[in-house]
Amino acid sequence: MSHIPPIEPSKPVRDERPRPRFGEYAPESQQQQSPAAPSQESPFAATSHTPSAAVFHNAPPALPKTLGVVAFIAALVVLVFALVLSVVAGLAFAPLAGQMITDGGTIDQSAISADDPGVAAFGVLSMAFFVGGTLLGLWALVQGLIATLKKRGRAFGIVAIALAVATPVISFVVFYGVTFASAPEIFSSVG
Repeated sequence: MSHIPPIEPSKPVRDERPRPRFGEYAPESQQQQSPAAPSQESPFAATSHTPSAAVFHNAPPALPKTLGVVAFIAALVVLVFALVLSVVAGLAFAPLAGQMITDGGTIDQSAISADDPGVAAFGVLSMAFFVGGTLLGLWALVQGLIATLKKRGRAFGIVAIALAVATPVISFVVFYGVTFASAPEIFSSVG
């Protein structure tokens, strides 16, 4: 059986060059010199003297992404909510739009029954869309901006901002697309 002598810990190699004071540049002779080679006896000496180790050692801890994720989820909910309400409101508004076009641009209010479910649905859904969608969309937009600025889920915050800004345009296009598709008499009177 062979006897292996114990490895004695070595002292870390220190750079004995003079350090520049705060705000001063190092002399060019120091900038071009390579740091002293670490001793081969200690496996940890190489990691403690590399310049990149100091950079990662002083890095701030990663911030949670929950602010951006919540903004993204809110913006996604607003988009789905707006699309559903745009389709339903477009279907409810299509008969009124068709009547308005065929009657020369006016709606005969006596012909609209107060018990008509399409009129009631259009009124309730438009109010829910404008109030609920606007408030939730503004919340998603502001929270997305805060998440982007504070770097707490920046990618999710940017996507939330884009969705919150694009949702009214998408909703407008879907509403009128469904309305025109549901009332073909609009196209026949125009042409």
